[in-house]
Amino acid sequence: MKRNIKYGLMAKGCKVPQGYFLNGFFYERASNHGAAQGFVDEKGFFYSSSNGHHLKSGRPTAKIEGLTYIRLADVAEFDLVMFDA
Repeated sequence: MKRNIKYGLMAKGCKVPQGYFLNGFFYERASNHGAAQGFVDEKGFFYSSSNGHHLKSGRPTAKIEGLTYIRLADVAEFDLVMFDA
């Protein structure tokens, strides 16, 4: 993902993003607290944040390949749509 570009996480058939990525961090639209709920490492793996801590010690929950977010639990795919930040 490019820096300073907002990527909306879009489920298939939905018109409203479930959240967005910005500079490697994920933010949910529902929780408007400003704290990131996860991050993407340099290899494209997504890790959920725990209590605001961004740790790579846990298992990744998704993999990002190009503009596709692949949830590892069930291999569900979501689109990443670019927006200007």
